[in-house]
Amino acid sequence: MSRPHVVVVGGGVAGMAAAYTARKLAREAGAGLRITLIERDARLGGKVGTEVVDGCLVDTGPDAFLGQKPWALQLVRELGMEDEVIRPLQRRFYMLIDGGLHEVPHELVSLVPTRPEALWKASFLSVAAKARASAEGLQPPLRGQDDESLASFMRRRFGSEFSQRFAEPLMGGVHAGNPDRMSMAGIYPMYWKMEQELGSVTKGILGMRARSVLKPNAPPQSPFVALRGGMQRLIDRLEQALEGVEVRTRRSVDALEPCGGGVRVRLDDGDELTADAAVVTLPAFGAAELVAPFAPGAAELLRAIPYASTAVASLAYRRSDIGDPLEGTGFLAPRPDPASREPEAAITGCTWSSNKWEGRAPEGIALMRAFMGYADHDADVREKSEAELAQAAHGALAGLLRIGAAPVSTRVYRWLRAMPQYEVGHLGRIARIEEELSATPGIVTAGSAYRGVGIPDCVRQGQEAARTALAAAGIGTKE
Repeated sequence: MSRPHVVVVGGGVAGMAAAYTARKLAREAGAGLRITLIERDARLGGKVGTEVVDGCLVDTGPDAFLGQKPWALQLVRELGMEDEVIRPLQRRFYMLIDGGLHEVPHELVSLVPTRPEALWKASFLSVAAKARASAEGLQPPLRGQDDESLASFMRRRFGSEFSQRFAEPLMGGVHAGNPDRMSMAGIYPMYWKMEQELGSVTKGILGMRARSVLKPNAPPQSPFVALRGGMQRLIDRLEQALEGVEVRTRRSVDALEPCGGGVRVRLDDGDELTADAAVVTLPAFGAAELVAPFAPGAAELLRAIPYASTAVASLAYRRSDIGDPLEGTGFLAPRPDPASREPEAAITGCTWSSNKWEGRAPEGIALMRAFMGYADHDADVREKSEAELAQAAHGALAGLLRIGAAPVSTRVYRWLRAMPQYEVGHLGRIARIEEELSATPGIVTAGSAYRGVGIPDCVRQGQEAARTALAAAGIGTKE
């Protein structure tokens, strides 16, 4: 009798987590299992990677992940990498308002400050905006809705100025989204449920503190963690842990076909694989093409998930060429008020990597990561050359930080159609996709297009997809 076979389509974080988890759970169950991982590119990891550029450690995509979501940290521990986890060297960061940098009180990161007076320290907000935001707990809840945009929710709960100048760039920036269309229920379900169930975000946060989920007297820590050698370390260790998994890079899947309770997988080189289950971790538009022949409704819904293009420009400067003291970890640049005629900023924010993480640059060098592009405002990312993007980033930083010379090295990472947009109604759309695909239980989808875009969420989705695929292959696992 041949061993059950699971094919994983896509070798990003979700696909690697799926292959790793399937291998681990099958061994724990004492079951033989063949696993094939197919990746179009020459390397695994997708957007996650690290390069050494002129002595600097430069991450190609995300440089950190949320430690508050447990799945990535748990995986790091399983892989024996716990001693490589590092936390930011500094916690101070800024908002770019009216051409100047304004420090954000660290107690504001959770929106409801650990000390009420923290809100009043925010120099980028008017007195009226501070008073309005302080009264969030007094605002009547809006119940009976399935979803709402981030901008609408935050402006209704905290007021327009607080939302536009702080909450929207803080919460929306990581998703490269348009706050007027971003799904609050899909992206920040915790805050959404606080209003729906408790009547306000303030009550929810204070309740978490009362239950010691948040500790107001503990030293403040960033919610993000990184790896000492860069995020490529996670990819390297995961790849090493895929011993026994057949990994085929530089190959793509041309077609999936449900057949006899299993799945036939046709590759671009003409090879055909017969599997008991297939885990598809491609972007939504790629998954749509594979499922269209047997699930046209799901394909239509997948194609409707929009994507934004983004770029990261890593710029290294001699520290002596920078007039600003660079005290902190970087800044965010809010969108201009729609009522004003202020032009869009060339960048949406910047991380001072050598300030934030240990070992990122040689002595005397300041390494920065400038971010460009978000939904509806990514034409420059799509159309300009890498040299033009690097120059635009340098131009945005030079005047602000009093930089008197060109960077000593640059590297631009352009990610076209790489950031899925969770627009209002996203969770309902995902539920309909899953319902459409339920008729073919051997085909499972996972990845950033569905239920979370960050590394921890992609790990979790890969793990869940692995369990589903093993069940389809007749291998029982422990919960």
